[in-house]
Amino acid sequence: MLASINWLKQYVDIPVTPEVLADKLTRVGLEVEQVIHLGEGLEGVITGKVASIERHPDSDHLWVCQMDLGKGELTQILTGAQNVHKDDMVPVAVVGSHLPNGMTLKAAKMRGLDSNGMLCSAGELGIDSKLLLPEQRDGIFILPADTPIGVDVKDLLGLNDVVLDIDLTANRSDCFNMLGLARETAAVLNQELRLPALDTKDAAGGNVADNAKVEIQCKDLCTRFALRMVK
Repeated sequence: MLASINWLKQYVDIPVTPEVLADKLTRVGLEVEQVIHLGEGLEGVITGKVASIERHPDSDHLWVCQMDLGKGELTQILTGAQNVHKDDMVPVAVVGSHLPNGMTLKAAKMRGLDSNGMLCSAGELGIDSKLLLPEQRDGIFILPADTPIGVDVKDLLGLNDVVLDIDLTANRSDCFNMLGLARETAAVLNQELRLPALDTKDAAGGNVADNAKVEIQCKDLCTRFALRMVK
């Protein structure tokens, strides 16, 4: 099970490092195989909109993009990706930004034209391909059309987070959900558990017996079976 530390913090305070929490959970039978720091090494990458795109005059595979990065003027960036179109919202590694692979972006020339940054794929952002749709795994990572311009990609994509990779055994099915895991986290850290408030509205919706039927065949083992229907 992959558990987000930020998600856990909605239900319980975690005053220790993810590594300490992983050790404490492992000691009580929830073996944490890996502590994954999402977005590690990713700094300065923002969202941008392709204001215009045209072929490089001296290349049959490069595109010249004028990018709106929310700074009032357009930034020219060249790309060899073939899945970028006008008005696309994409992650942009501007000059001076850092990528998880250790790269620091610098201004460059490509076939004689200036390129002041790089349009990024999901892989270049450090996103595991298993978490992506097939069409998102190749080429530039296209963001939703309503994505705001100029915001930090780490905040936008939830990469300011740490994930615990927990190997749960069948006897700990109580932790196959975030609330169960939060309850265990509260116990090992001696913290208060904050359960979410459930606001439900009960209303007569007909006779449950019209939709489901229960027959108790072993009345010595089960004397009553309650049924509630949720629409």
